Amino acid sequence: MPNSVGKKHVLLVTGLAGAGRTTALKILEDAGYVVIDNMPMRLAQTLFNEPSALPDKIALGTNIATDDMTTHFLPALEDLKASEEIVANVIFLQADDDVLLRRYKETRRKHPLHDGRPVLEVIAAERQILDPIRQAADTSLDTSHFKPADLKRYLLTQFSEESKKSDMAIFVMSFGFKHGAPKEADLMFDVRFLRNPHYDPDLRPHTGLEKDVCAYIAEDENLVPTQQNMMNLLKQQVPLFQKEGKAYLTVGIGCTGGKHRSVMMTEFVGKALKQEFDGKGLNIQIHHRDIDNIAG
Repeated sequence: MPNSVGKKHVLLVTGLAGAGRTTALKILEDAGYVVIDNMPMRLAQTLFNEPSALPDKIALGTNIATDDMTTHFLPALEDLKASEEIVANVIFLQADDDVLLRRYKETRRKHPLHDGRPVLEVIAAERQILDPIRQAADTSLDTSHFKPADLKRYLLTQFSEESKKSDMAIFVMSFGFKHGAPKEADLMFDVRFLRNPHYDPDLRPHTGLEKDVCAYIAEDENLVPTQQNMMNLLKQQVPLFQKEGKAYLTVGIGCTGGKHRSVMMTEFVGKALKQEFDGKGLNIQIHHRDIDNIAG
């Protein structure tokens, strides 16, 4: 990663309306960023032309409601990426259609593109319009299954002062396939073939953080070879991602419900990565997305 010492840090936070932009900006503001929401991108471009006038850390929020977003966002981003005095990142937030629809019903807010059409039709149009920006984003984050605390943990892992001291942030996440695979995952492992504690009535209410559950899974002869293979791959790939200059890497590990096998494996992988790369500039965080999901 290029040296960012002494440079201005600019985050452009955008995405689908209702996907969590406002929440993300509040989190970043608490993390020390100067936050401006709904700033016209043509005005932002004038700021980028004078990097010395920028705060050390600034987060600009924009969405489809910003009048010149579709015409000025990508040119503004090109200017930012070309600057030798600015480190720029784009965070694109998205969510599943049913989640966005539910959020609109809960908040009783109108979609920015609302023109009498059904909301799902409007959301589909918004996805199509914003797709070039999504493809240009450094981080494309699906918030469908994120609570505000999950979003906070994810953003601070990547964009806090601690993360800037690291060459790369690694976010190791357990999840349940029945609740949807994480779209933000760079690498994904499926451990549904391992022995499943769900079928033991005594273990079903518990999680992969507990000894009895781990002991049950450990009786599967495939566990140790799987752990070894996963770590061999990660030990080979992580340095390559670092060399490429990647700022963050999301590793998803999934089982059926996200409570038992994936949790145990995520704990193992996260701790093994911390041990393997200790002192090598990595900020490694462990997160269990679906561990508290009632549907299990």
